[in-house]
Amino acid sequence: MLLSVPEPASYYCEADEEHFFAWLENIPAIKNVAGTPKGLTLTIEEPIDKLSFYELVGLLTRYQLDRSCLRPLCESQTDPWFADTKNYWYASVFGSDG
Repeated sequence: MLLSVPEPASYYCEADEEHFFAWLENIPAIKNVAGTPKGLTLTIEEPIDKLSFYELVGLLTRYQLDRSCLRPLCESQTDPWFADTKNYWYASVFGSDG
């Protein structure tokens, strides 16, 4: 699956940018990261495992990026866990219309 995610508007230093991409590229389900004028395109192995999903949520949260970009990823999964409104990340992914 290809997933578009935002990239931080700025980094605090060169090492901050390096850490962002190192974290992103070390998430097991992410097979490729490509920059675009609108952000990043991730190639994600499906079905995504929960650990990889948690890591992706954590990264986007740490860098204060909009997590609603993860909605298509959740909607493509067959595991009902991805649609469970009790998950702490659910509201930030699905918003009030979830």
